[in-house]
Amino acid sequence: MRDTDTHGDATECTTTGSFGNHGIDDGAALIHSTYYRLISGGRETFEPTAAFYDSLESAFLWAYLGSVDEAGVPDHVEAAIDDARAVTADEFADRPDADLRTEVVPTFYQQVAGFHCEYRG
Repeated sequence: MRDTDTHGDATECTTTGSFGNHGIDDGAALIHSTYYRLISGGRETFEPTAAFYDSLESAFLWAYLGSVDEAGVPDHVEAAIDDARAVTADEFADRPDADLRTEVVPTFYQQVAGFHCEYRG
């Protein structure tokens, strides 16, 4: 997983502050909001299924949209989410007992933020 990465303007990008250019100063807020959106939607446990990852992606998108003053999701954010979904699904494919709150959602966020650092330009 990426903890830091450098993007086009040579500024250090961290997973915590990856979405600062969208007005989200602390990634923990996205992690918490994503988790609680999953819970509200009836996803209280992790399942390594496509349906679960659809829910995870949707919960993250709504958490993101609820945290920004933007109309829609920029293409580079969507690309980061898609790539993070694939990596997270691979990482947890053989771990159906993984904890949703402490393992799956934070790992997904770290992947999204890492890819976002690369793609945000």
